[in-house]
Amino acid sequence: MAERRDDTSGENMPAWSAGEPHMPARGRRTEFHGKAQAYDRARPGYPDAAMRYIASLLPAGARIADIGAGTGKFTVPLARLGYGIAAVEPDADMRGVLVDVVRPYPNVTVADGTAEHTGLPDRSVDAIACAQALHWFDHDAFLAECARIGRGGSFLLISVYNSTSFDSAMMRGVDPGVPGAVANADGDSTGSANAGVGAPLVVSAGDVADIGVSARHFRDTAAAFFTHPTIRRFPNPIRYTRETWRTYMDSHSHSPLPTDPAYPAHRVWVDAIFDARAVGGILTDDNITMIASERIAIR
Repeated sequence: MAERRDDTSGENMPAWSAGEPHMPARGRRTEFHGKAQAYDRARPGYPDAAMRYIASLLPAGARIADIGAGTGKFTVPLARLGYGIAAVEPDADMRGVLVDVVRPYPNVTVADGTAEHTGLPDRSVDAIACAQALHWFDHDAFLAECARIGRGGSFLLISVYNSTSFDSAMMRGVDPGVPGAVANADGDSTGSANAGVGAPLVVSAGDVADIGVSARHFRDTAAAFFTHPTIRRFPNPIRYTRETWRTYMDSHSHSPLPTDPAYPAHRVWVDAIFDARAVGGILTDDNITMIASERIAIR
């Protein structure tokens, strides 16, 4: 159920001042470099009901900036709705896959840029969307960039997260079904990629007592980047085989690459999770797609 509808009158909208345009650096790498193929193959998409809801928020003929577009997991279903999209992605590896997957969609252009420095023209978009990405952005610089590229006196900000029940950090740490999961009392989180074979996975005490990492990213960014967001949730269950689970777990920013010495330990840990959780060779993730939206006035 929606907690609040967007106010389009402008009287009660939060406001943000525009920053200065910046051109992005070229050929940059992020923590996802080298993981684009795994990301594209195994990361969950977004349900039709969620996309229909997003369409209901957008004016006819809207121009949308998809910031941190990655390999296009959100860009493609957004493109199918017929809107003009500028898909902005900083990582050259991820952007290469993005360019390929959007070829069938002439309404999509791909830009090399960051959330803070998109390289898009002033006053060029009606809405700014970011899927599985907002926690990576610098708050002030991103909102100033949104104000610069937004047109018509305001912009619609949309944040989308898949909140996985089997989180990429395998959180919680109190589940006896996941071998080697222990809580780190000081609240720091260290992934198994840094451990030797058989070493314990260190999980943040905050994760143990709190919620999964992706759900926490959604909660924290909704609080930081929005004032009175409308929140909607949509079921998006995912079923993994052992191979698709392995690929999914290889796609995360903290996961080692296959060439990394830590990769064998990572694979042992990933398989242990699957063996503990799978039923009949299938691991079911009761994933929820979560959407926050709000119209923000430009000062």
